[in-house]
Amino acid sequence: MTTLCLLCALLLANQALHGESFGVSYLPGDKFRITEKADLRRYEDGRFIGLAYREVRGVLDVLDTNEEGGARKVSGDFYVFEETKHKSINVAKRIDQVVPVNFLIKGNGQYVTAENRGYPSLRSFPVFPAGAVEQGEKWQDFGERVVEPFRDGRFTRVRFYCDYQYSGTEIIEGREYIVLKAQYAMRYKPGQDPYGDERIRGISGKHLVTIYFDPYLQRPHFMRDRMDEIYQLAGGSTIAYKGFILTWFDNIVTMDRSHLVRDVKEQLKESGVEDIAVEEKKEGVALTLNRIHFVADQAIVLPQEKERLKMVARALEKIESRSFLVVGHTARAGSIESQLTLSVERAKAIVDYLVSQGLEAGRFLYEGRGGSEPVAENDSEENMARNRRVEIIILED
Repeated sequence: MTTLCLLCALLLANQALHGESFGVSYLPGDKFRITEKADLRRYEDGRFIGLAYREVRGVLDVLDTNEEGGARKVSGDFYVFEETKHKSINVAKRIDQVVPVNFLIKGNGQYVTAENRGYPSLRSFPVFPAGAVEQGEKWQDFGERVVEPFRDGRFTRVRFYCDYQYSGTEIIEGREYIVLKAQYAMRYKPGQDPYGDERIRGISGKHLVTIYFDPYLQRPHFMRDRMDEIYQLAGGSTIAYKGFILTWFDNIVTMDRSHLVRDVKEQLKESGVEDIAVEEKKEGVALTLNRIHFVADQAIVLPQEKERLKMVARALEKIESRSFLVVGHTARAGSIESQLTLSVERAKAIVDYLVSQGLEAGRFLYEGRGGSEPVAENDSEENMARNRRVEIIILED
């Protein structure tokens, strides 16, 4: 199960190193990206089954609200990517699901939410004592981990008691980081989560976590979680995951969306490209390729589209430090499953062509939404053609 040290990413430390102590506080109004990569070995009844690689990316805003007790509201999306059996380095990633979240964070790291959509999967972690923390100091507090061993959207919440210690500082690639050590045991019995997965009859295991804070940039830098979890199932069998979960934390520079819309429109106009709408969306700035032509019922781009896509590639290559989300849409023809499959394949075909024009594959995410978001009624060939479109969203991530 993926583990997001989300609270680390929001606990921006006032961490100038004053002697051997540091303090932590929340700063409102900032935007963060959390990238988590799980590299796990899966076992069934003690027998090694294979490797599982999974990536989750959270894009979150900490809002300046005056909630009771000084808590801050957090809102954003988690992008959950398709699980693979091999490490994916510099390749486009298929989105398995997008999970919107809203919750409150208290000043010491505890948080409150009425939602249980599975993310963040690591909650109230880390939790800090009041005041400055001295080197060598230890403390304890409760946290919660949400697990999904079958990867089918059925979540179980497990409360744990965590031991923390401020172990000192460490120099990594010429930079000094504050190092925290944390460890907690996983213990679960049926009924402890009344909404949990009834297939799970018990959970045991442990997590050994090292957290690195950057005192100069005033944000967390990296977390390494060495984990070992065993799930007892209703029929008497077991599933186990062992390995590492690595998490990176980054501030996000806010995008000047109106300026970007204007620049992209001007460049496409100068290139003579037609039938591409450029507009602001919740996730960033979207380029919508209307009435894009593929071979019927296939994910093969027709030659007449190549010049338009080349000009789009030239516009995208001028944009630095952003990801591109390619979304495929179809008309409502055929089954829902076939629409979804075709939209995913067409989104991937667009990604592949843009990459062939020199764009880095690792900057691309893609997904298909089938015919679920029509822009016109599916009552004529003209309207169905309008619904067959591809969006390329420049993400504020």
